Amino acid sequence: MDRRTFIKGGAATMAAAGLGACGQRSSSSGESSSGEAASGGTINYAITNPTSIDPFDIEEFNGAAVASQLFDQLTVYDYDTEELKPSVAESWESSDDAATWTFHIKQGLKFHDGTDVTAKSFQYAWNRICNPKTTTAPSVVSYHLAMVKGYDDVVNGNVEELEGLSCPDDYTLKVELTGPYADFPFVVCCTPLSPIPDCAKDNYDTYSKAPVGNGPFQMDGTWNDGQYINMKRYEDYAGDNPAKVDAVHFNIYKDTDTAFREFEAGNLDLCDIPAGRVKETVEKYGQSDDGYTGTPNKQTMVGEVLYTEYLAYNVNDPILSDKRVRQAMSLAINRQNLCDTLYEGFAQPAGDIVPPGIKGNDETTWQYCAYDVDKAGQLLDEAGYPAGSDGMRGIDLTIMVSSSNKTNEFEVLQGDWKAVGINVTIDQKEYASMLDDYVAGTFQLGSRGWTADYPIMDNFLQPLMYTGVGDNVSHYSSAEFDAKLDEARKTVDEDKRVELMHEADAIAAEDMPIIPMLHKTLNKVTSNKFTGIKVDAARLPELRDATPAQ
Repeated sequence: MDRRTFIKGGAATMAAAGLGACGQRSSSSGESSSGEAASGGTINYAITNPTSIDPFDIEEFNGAAVASQLFDQLTVYDYDTEELKPSVAESWESSDDAATWTFHIKQGLKFHDGTDVTAKSFQYAWNRICNPKTTTAPSVVSYHLAMVKGYDDVVNGNVEELEGLSCPDDYTLKVELTGPYADFPFVVCCTPLSPIPDCAKDNYDTYSKAPVGNGPFQMDGTWNDGQYINMKRYEDYAGDNPAKVDAVHFNIYKDTDTAFREFEAGNLDLCDIPAGRVKETVEKYGQSDDGYTGTPNKQTMVGEVLYTEYLAYNVNDPILSDKRVRQAMSLAINRQNLCDTLYEGFAQPAGDIVPPGIKGNDETTWQYCAYDVDKAGQLLDEAGYPAGSDGMRGIDLTIMVSSSNKTNEFEVLQGDWKAVGINVTIDQKEYASMLDDYVAGTFQLGSRGWTADYPIMDNFLQPLMYTGVGDNVSHYSSAEFDAKLDEARKTVDEDKRVELMHEADAIAAEDMPIIPMLHKTLNKVTSNKFTGIKVDAARLPELRDATPAQ
């Protein structure tokens, strides 16, 4: 697994330049506060429209790609060394039982508006994502803090601050959990738990369109919804490795094909490769040496990523509430065929929701991910759906898929399901509309994917399948699964914790609330205009080291 380098700094004193309710301040020198000269250039990066670029609601990778340039977190995971390292926190320690954590914040770090990054910046940020009064409901990603004392009281609107958060002084953050949780330092490296400045209190909508962060890039104007998000180098960034390029323009496209055509026309420096075109892209632009870094003539990035594509069932649907139907639909899918044909070998069939590269992954766990048409038919018979003379079983379902993607894969799935007597209609929607249906439970089947926020099993099991969690869009609830996961999270010994996580994974695998589909490679391509553009195994761009090609 390769590679992730994160940002470790804040900012120095800045000259003012106002922006809405939150000031974005910058200097105009061509040199960073560390004394390192910038190299110039603007990276044009293709994304689809994010649901949010504010840490409050970062739940998909387009928003995360943007926000990760604007914000630094307490810790970072380095994919080069496979180690968790300090970032805004210079150090941390826990109680013997791992139920209380203390983080020591580096002094002298600044937000883009010139205000100090302190322990209270994290305390406010974490209360903000849990408090329903921030907007109209708690953040869908507030579950990252579910183990902090007082979480339930805050998300239920009983109080406005987490009991377990305190600041003994300006640069010490103390976190008391409801029980032991040895993986907590991994959790705090995720983008939703970034620090937030006081100016965000003025107006949620204003701040969310132009977030003021503490990272190496700052907003340059506001998010033009559906069009672009521009940011520029934060000249006074005080981290160890400030950005070298002048700016990053995130250009928003409705689909991958349109963006790729723009790349081929020379208008983009980084974009996704459409399904079925990875081999020709490798042949035309060359393959990255490490799979994650683009350089001229070695521009195609096909490294392994911490990502699983899956399908979400609505387990409360009258048909899909029967796990035998859910198991059968998974058994009917020929995943290897998808990998060999549509994805040209740049994907592998998923036998676990937890992807390779994360400790505890076992591709034999989800037994119903095997391809077995006969077994699928047997389960459907047992569920009370015998095949008629035409082979169909009277099961009619609809699958939601994003309008930003081609329907090729789902057309193949239609054929696989029809072969066992199930009729499935494809319904393409904007992702924001899909998200509304997921939350409301007004769907039957939907296409999803999950990229690690932090590289541990818990980040796949808890968000996707724990009762009541916002990203558990299947609305799955299993007391047995929840109890096993709770036991695992409270286990300090790492090997035992992973073993218990695997047991929880196996419980879900039998219930099949979701269908693990594929583990894909990165499948991005860079232009020859820059060297050193990186995208890590969590699909987050690392743009600060990029420089114009000579």
